[in-house]
Amino acid sequence: MLLSLGFAVVALALVLVVGAATGVHLDRKRLLATADLAALAAADQVSERYFEPGGGRGSAGVPLTDASVRAAVEQYLADHPDPVARWDGVRVLKASTPDGRTARVRLGAVTRPPLVTWVTAPWSDGIALEVESVARAS
Repeated sequence: MLLSLGFAVVALALVLVVGAATGVHLDRKRLLATADLAALAAADQVSERYFEPGGGRGSAGVPLTDASVRAAVEQYLADHPDPVARWDGVRVLKASTPDGRTARVRLGAVTRPPLVTWVTAPWSDGIALEVESVARAS
């Protein structure tokens, strides 16, 4: 009887820890999907210098700048508050373009384990998540 009770406690603790880890993993995947969409929105932005005389001629595609990529990412996050509301402190860590055609976005956020037990209590103040996504303008 005592052995069965001990096994039940261990099994319950294992289920709760796996559930908390799964919740954090799903939050990371959701943040990655948000970064993917933000990078795509940034890659679709037209730089102001494209409309300057001779600005876009002779180059393949629409030239991007670091400033236009960052502005597009911040605008995307402001326009879509529902996916961002699930995390604390969502921030743009990096938004740049290495070659004028690629938007590279790195987002950071803090998530909390959904099931806080005595095992996951050290992480109850939050787990920092960082994701990076790249989109290329055609």
